[in-house]
Amino acid sequence: MDILLLISLQKEKSHRILDQADEMVTLRHWDIAANRYYYACYHMVQALFIKYGISTKTHDGCLSELGKHFILTGKLDKKHGKFFGRKVQLRHKADYNSVADVKETEIMEMIPLSKSFIADVEALTDLSTENR
Repeated sequence: MDILLLISLQKEKSHRILDQADEMVTLRHWDIAANRYYYACYHMVQALFIKYGISTKTHDGCLSELGKHFILTGKLDKKHGKFFGRKVQLRHKADYNSVADVKETEIMEMIPLSKSFIADVEALTDLSTENR
């Protein structure tokens, strides 16, 4: 499959899931919103990885490779590395923890950070920018 198409499909999926996350906030479904915001960010990172020929097999690997190739090199601000790491933890809490639910305050804090992260990562997926 064409690299441009793969990148485009990942970006479209990211934006579609971001809309779903916003809908879950409206419905006050905090656990589902946490999951959706994470996956919106994750799919934009996947678009970026496709552009740069990076592949991972796990979500932790995704976090690690994002840090190695984009945070440590200064292509993305360090705040995004901390944020994405927090998103991984919050998704685990939402999806697997039956003792503690995600709180509204946690989600409200994540909304602008998620949208900023997605915008900044998406800017790096532009094929007119340098490829390594």
